Amino acid sequence: MRYPCDKCMADRSENIAPAFLSHLRIVLIEPKTPGNIGATARAMRTMGLSRLVLVNPVEFRTVPETRWMAHGAEDLIDNAVVVPSVDEALADMTYVVGTTNRARGVWLNPIYNIDQAAATIAGHVQKHTVAVLFGREDRGLLNHELQRCNLIVRIPAAMTYPSLNLSQAVMVIAYEIFQACMAPPEPVQLRLSKNEDIERICRRIMDTMLRIGFAPCPDEDTFLRSVRRVLRRSLQLEHRDVATLHKLCAEIDAYVGRRGGQGNSESTDQRNNETTIQ
Repeated sequence: MRYPCDKCMADRSENIAPAFLSHLRIVLIEPKTPGNIGATARAMRTMGLSRLVLVNPVEFRTVPETRWMAHGAEDLIDNAVVVPSVDEALADMTYVVGTTNRARGVWLNPIYNIDQAAATIAGHVQKHTVAVLFGREDRGLLNHELQRCNLIVRIPAAMTYPSLNLSQAVMVIAYEIFQACMAPPEPVQLRLSKNEDIERICRRIMDTMLRIGFAPCPDEDTFLRSVRRVLRRSLQLEHRDVATLHKLCAEIDAYVGRRGGQGNSESTDQRNNETTIQ
């Protein structure tokens, strides 16, 4: 006996994920539930994604629930990369997308609906390594983690309290990116700098400003946050752009040193390496 659902299953259409989706990492920060890690892997497999990175997760590989929930995607669990910090997870990324479901301070605006931002992500992932960050089940991404992002997205919802399970959020966002990648825009051709290089120049600008007597208001963290916003979210910095900024800082540091200021504690060789403009 054939049931109607048999024909539905037989006629199910499938799309082949573009190979460049291997450039995209799903990064879970401090996930607390093994089942969520497994369900995330299954959602990723469904949408053609294969790179899972976990920052300081709960024990998950030896927990049966993980594999139950990962049904069909156990290899993503076996191959998941586990790192101790966000810095390590993002070091080699050239474009970072943060996710949130809460209103944030104006300094984080704009926050885009994922359906509006998916094409932008598809433009980057064709040529660059892209990370999509998901926060903790109970409180999401922290503000200082969102500062590390080039783009911040949310999932629009009808409810007053639009809270999705972690793996559900991964599924929705992965679906939108997958759809955008099936007919992607022109790829971004810039030689974008890595996330760790942008963070390094942000901190160096801060240090250089302090050496010339700058007094940040209200505090250093606020000014550093502003520098990050300019360099990560307003500009798309290439390698040579970062090298130019290092060169500017090096010249200011050298001038301060000649005038009897604090100068730059870095070695000349290190400074020259950073300021080579390509």
